[in-house]
Amino acid sequence: MSDQACASSADAGAQEDLACALLSKHFGEFTAVNGVSFSIPRGAFFSILGPSGCGKTTLLRMLAGFQQPDSGDILIKGKSVLNTPPNKRPVNMVFQHLALFPTMSVAENIAYGLKRKGIPKREHATLIDEVLAKVHLPDYGDKRIDQLSGGQKQRVAIARCLVLNPAVLLLDEPLGALDLKLREQMKIELKRLQREFNTTFVYITHDQSEALVMSDQVAVMNKGRFEQVGTPQELYYQPKTAFVAGFVGDSNQYAGKVQSQSGDLVTVVTEQGVRLLSHANQPLLAGSPITLFVRPEVMQISTSRPATEQDNCLAVTVSRVLFDGAQSRVQVETAEGAELTVALPQTADFQALEPGRSVHVSWQASQCLCFAAPADTKPLGTP
Repeated sequence: MSDQACASSADAGAQEDLACALLSKHFGEFTAVNGVSFSIPRGAFFSILGPSGCGKTTLLRMLAGFQQPDSGDILIKGKSVLNTPPNKRPVNMVFQHLALFPTMSVAENIAYGLKRKGIPKREHATLIDEVLAKVHLPDYGDKRIDQLSGGQKQRVAIARCLVLNPAVLLLDEPLGALDLKLREQMKIELKRLQREFNTTFVYITHDQSEALVMSDQVAVMNKGRFEQVGTPQELYYQPKTAFVAGFVGDSNQYAGKVQSQSGDLVTVVTEQGVRLLSHANQPLLAGSPITLFVRPEVMQISTSRPATEQDNCLAVTVSRVLFDGAQSRVQVETAEGAELTVALPQTADFQALEPGRSVHVSWQASQCLCFAAPADTKPLGTP
C-alpha cells in the first residue's frame, strides 16, 4: 500500500473512521512528516511503528489537533477537521505518562471529561459504572489513583477517553513506562479493550512487539514517510524495503554485490567473499551493492553438513550459546570473521554446541531477501 494508493476517495471515506491525504509538517528546514497518506477502516487497530525522530509523534499531534499541518488534509468519518480545534474533534488521546489527576478518585478522573463535554451530571454515574465494568475495574470508582497498580492506571486512562465515545482513540506510547511483564499483559488487554469498545485505535510505538501483537494494520515510518503499510504478517514475511526488513523482527544482515540474477533468484558475493543465493523482489544489476537479510529462526544448525541439499550452507564455529528460554540463540562465526545468530528450538541439543565447535548453518534462498543497499548499510549486522 503506497502513500498515493492509500489516499481516500469520497465513497471510501464513508467506511473510514480516519483518512489522511498528503500530510506534511516542517520545522524550519527539517521535514518531520513528508506527504503521508493513509486510511483506517472503522473499528481497526492501526499502529505507526518507527524509530525515535521518524515523525510519528508529530503525525499523532496533527491528528489530535495540537499541531497544524503545512499541507494535506485530515478526515474523520469523511469530514475534514483541519479547522476544528482539539476539544471539538471526535478524538481522544492517551498520553505516555497518562496525565491522570492524582488528587481525584478514579470516578472523578473519568467524570472530568464528561463535565468538559457537557454531559448532564445525572448521567455520569451510569456511564462511569459501565465503562469501569468494560475495563474490568468494577467498584474501583472511589479508589485514589495512588492506590492503583500500573496496569490499573492504564485502564483508567483508557476508560476516561472511551467513556466519551470518540470516533478515534490516539495512544502515544502508553506502555513505555511499564515493566516488561506488565507490558506483555497490557498488550493483550489493550487489544481486548479495542475489540470490546469497537473503537478505532491509532497507536504509535518504537516497540515492534507491541505493534505486531496488537495491530490489524501497521505503518512502518522512517524519515517522515511510510515505508510500508500492511498486516503484521506481511511486514514480517514480505518486507518491501531494506529498512522494513531490518527494522521489523531480528535479522542477520550481509552486505555484498550482485553476481547474477535469474527471475527472482539472485546470486550475491558478500564483502567477506561468501557466495550466497537469495530471493529478490526487484531487478538488480550485476555488480550493484545489496543488503541480504536472513531471519535467525529460518537457519538450520547441525554438527555435520546437512544431508538435505540447501541453497546456502556455511561452515562456521560456535562462539557462544545464549540461553534465554524461548528466545535462545547460538552465535557463530565464519572463517572470514563474519558473525551470525541462529535461533534454537527448545528441543535442540545445547551440549553439542559448546564454544569452539565446528558446525554447519544452512537455509534456502526463498528464506532470505535481497535489496539494493541503502547508503548507510553496515558490512554485517546481527540481531
